[in-house]
Amino acid sequence: MSGIHEDTLIALDLETTGVNAKSDHIIEVGAVKFQGGEQVDTLSLLVNPQRKLSSFIVGLTGITQSDVDSAPDWEDVKSEVADFIAGVPIIGHNVGFDASFLRSHGVKPDGLYDTMSMAEIALPAGPEYSLGRLSQRFGFLHDNPHRALSDALATRDLFLHLLGIIEKFDRSVIEQIKLLGEKANTPLGALARRIIDGDDSPLLPTSDSLTGIDPKELSQRLRSSSKIPSVEPHKYDQDEKDSQKVEDSVDEIFGEGGSLEKSLDGFESRPEQVEMAKAVANAIEEGEHLIVEAGTGVGKSLAYLIPSVLFAIRSGKKVVISTNTINLQEQLIGKDVEITSGALEEYGEKSDRMRAAQLKGRANYVCFKRWQNAVLSTDPNDIESKILSKILVWLRETETGDRSELALGRLTPLFGRFSAQGAIMCPSNEGPCFLRKARNQANASNVVVINHALLMSDIAMGGGLLPDHDVLIVDEAHHLESAATTHLGFSVNQFQLENELRQLTGNRGHLAKLAATISKGVVNALDASTNIAAQATEAVEAAIQNASVMFDLAAEIAASAARGSQQQSEIRLTNGVRTQPIWSDLEIAWENANARLLEVAAHIGELCEQASATKDSSAEGLVLDAYAVKDSVEAAVTSLRQAIPEPEDDSVYWLRAQSGNRGTNINGAPLDVSKKLNQALFEGDRSVILTGATIAYEKSFERYRNSIGLETGNDLVLGSPYDYKKNTLIAVPEDMPAPGDPGFANATADVLIDIAKSSAGRVLVLFTSISALDNARKAISSVLGREGIRVIAQGADGSPARIMRMLAEDGPTIALGTSSLWEGVDLQGASLDALVMARLPFPVPSDPIVAARSEQFEDGFGEYSIPEAVQRFRQGFGRLIRSRTDRGVFVILDNRIVTKSYGVKFQRSLPRCTVRRVSTERLFPLLESWRDGTFE
Repeated sequence: MSGIHEDTLIALDLETTGVNAKSDHIIEVGAVKFQGGEQVDTLSLLVNPQRKLSSFIVGLTGITQSDVDSAPDWEDVKSEVADFIAGVPIIGHNVGFDASFLRSHGVKPDGLYDTMSMAEIALPAGPEYSLGRLSQRFGFLHDNPHRALSDALATRDLFLHLLGIIEKFDRSVIEQIKLLGEKANTPLGALARRIIDGDDSPLLPTSDSLTGIDPKELSQRLRSSSKIPSVEPHKYDQDEKDSQKVEDSVDEIFGEGGSLEKSLDGFESRPEQVEMAKAVANAIEEGEHLIVEAGTGVGKSLAYLIPSVLFAIRSGKKVVISTNTINLQEQLIGKDVEITSGALEEYGEKSDRMRAAQLKGRANYVCFKRWQNAVLSTDPNDIESKILSKILVWLRETETGDRSELALGRLTPLFGRFSAQGAIMCPSNEGPCFLRKARNQANASNVVVINHALLMSDIAMGGGLLPDHDVLIVDEAHHLESAATTHLGFSVNQFQLENELRQLTGNRGHLAKLAATISKGVVNALDASTNIAAQATEAVEAAIQNASVMFDLAAEIAASAARGSQQQSEIRLTNGVRTQPIWSDLEIAWENANARLLEVAAHIGELCEQASATKDSSAEGLVLDAYAVKDSVEAAVTSLRQAIPEPEDDSVYWLRAQSGNRGTNINGAPLDVSKKLNQALFEGDRSVILTGATIAYEKSFERYRNSIGLETGNDLVLGSPYDYKKNTLIAVPEDMPAPGDPGFANATADVLIDIAKSSAGRVLVLFTSISALDNARKAISSVLGREGIRVIAQGADGSPARIMRMLAEDGPTIALGTSSLWEGVDLQGASLDALVMARLPFPVPSDPIVAARSEQFEDGFGEYSIPEAVQRFRQGFGRLIRSRTDRGVFVILDNRIVTKSYGVKFQRSLPRCTVRRVSTERLFPLLESWRDGTFE
């Protein structure tokens, strides 16, 4: 049989007036017919939609109203399009979109292949799957993005490239992709089938043909890549210089002409870094606690890493480093550890005795048994088929099983079904296990890098998740209180709980599968297990029904709150709320739901025990999946009991009702985490180092110490070595309307347009709300687009990481971001020309946690909200200058910084910069003069 390279295929792209195939219209068709690498024909047509094009579509495609007004109607070109594609499979990037428009316009495609799905499988690590990004990555000609023929030509090139990658997969992998895809009737399944049909080589029987992965081979690969010898203290002779105190080694490593300067190109000794390294070394060796605020450019990572590694090497003790963000975790493991090793080698230290490992929480690691069970026993839909196939390809290459290696995007929520989070009750230690490998490596290492989430989970469980250690370093320590608040609290979502329960029922549900497994292993067990499964199914349906009543009542209570919008409403559960008549109804509904949920958990446990007793290894994944649901149900039971009938005095509870398919949440969080953190982190014998760039408030650590319960130890404030006075201009347009005034949004848009034009480079705008961001995006996109300035926005154009990658590209760009872009994701290989803060970042007063904590102070606004806002303000400012050579403008659009008495607290929180207060009219020439060097 001829292969797919001999098939005639069509790469097609449509430009449309919108995304709804039922109500929007095609405005351009581009298609290229080809066979193998040979182009056969092309089709390029503009279409009159008989409607006005939106400014967004005009800006996106470059197709103008006059272009389509002079084009033929769809009915006049429909037959030409239908004849061109007749009998030939269509290839598209997200082909479902194009196919839906063809069908709604009366043209039925014959077979579909999707290059986006191909890319998601063939390139599991991503990082991005847009046609433009992939064309750029592989060097395809794509000089006119979002024009149909240009997109179609790029899609053809991408298809052929990805096809070459997939064809090199092991035959068993392609077979499994075919099976999963055919179950879900996906284009990917059709492609895999066509590849196999055209392959005349026989499929040799192998042990891995069931899933595409051989468990024995995977286990062997994990064992061979995790053989790390445990570390022991190095035995020093008395005359060895290495036996000196760690603090005494710091000068020789960090000082001028020292080991770092010799081993690291471009390194410059900084007094602030030396001082921090000495303080860290002294605290570790004395077993004391230390807080260090280190300004941007100090180099705090190396300042704590090198002394702690020296201590670990010489003493044989273990150091744990916790960060808030994955980016910093990856930097420490992927870059800073290597720099440290080189510096210590140059210094004459035995750096080969340093063992560094990264450890994350269970939810970050794939569980092979759960994935295997899903592959073998489910009838997946198209999304499930895609993630199972993606993990399959990834499992052939990953050494860690860490989901951060995967570009999951919209597939992220599904990863939990296959993660080790649900493998707490794993029935055996046999078989491949990425979590076990990670823990073994951590136990064998003397430097372990974790994140705050795992640190808090360890605290919540009373220990046991982390290896024993003598030193704990907490970087990004200003997030410690918020991390504790989040991870020591809970949120029970209506639809998430229902979806967990739904996994149990039906012919393909966990209950029926458990009963079938038990009946295979035990004589006469079918009736008994089936009876238990039937009882459990009845309990599940009752639990769903009763929980629905409970959540509906919670939503009704939330809707009565003053704080809310059309999208969601939220109410804090105060004594006043709990004494309303409807609260009694909620408690009754909880009691009914609670009884049924406990019954469900008991039935699951009974069936899992019986299934495990059969010793059927094929049932292990099924048992893990069922136990995962049981754990979720039991966690919900505990949380709901605390939120509704048995609230704790030192916690805050609230309800959030959300529109659409997001459901209602019942939430709880500790009001004060200081006692818990003090007991868990600071009362033991270990030394704890806390560091970050924005910890102190008004040069004092008192507020921070109170928030985390730290009563002992020293503290240190180190400024930045950068010349902010020379490199940073702060501009405040004084005549801006006050935030909240009717004209503020329009004035913000006008100023952003001026800033983007004047900078002609990279601009980052920080907002405090999504609605304000969206309003600004709509107001400035078309205006700046005509000026050749790209506007990108968090959410509309992707994740924070993607926004920062796009901002780092060449060409003038203005990026709009909210909370997660105020810190954390840096530009790579580029710098900002301007940073804009739309409003001072005050916490929302009606937020349940903010409201409850504010009540603990006599002056909640002055003692809680202002310090919180100042800290956030400093974090936002820190985005601008990231190196000694950076030069930029910080524009503050919130005139409260100069009109309110508290504004001085924000002003004093920043390093000494050049400051100008100007009118909005004078802002443009001011920024231009700063850019072109004529500023005075």
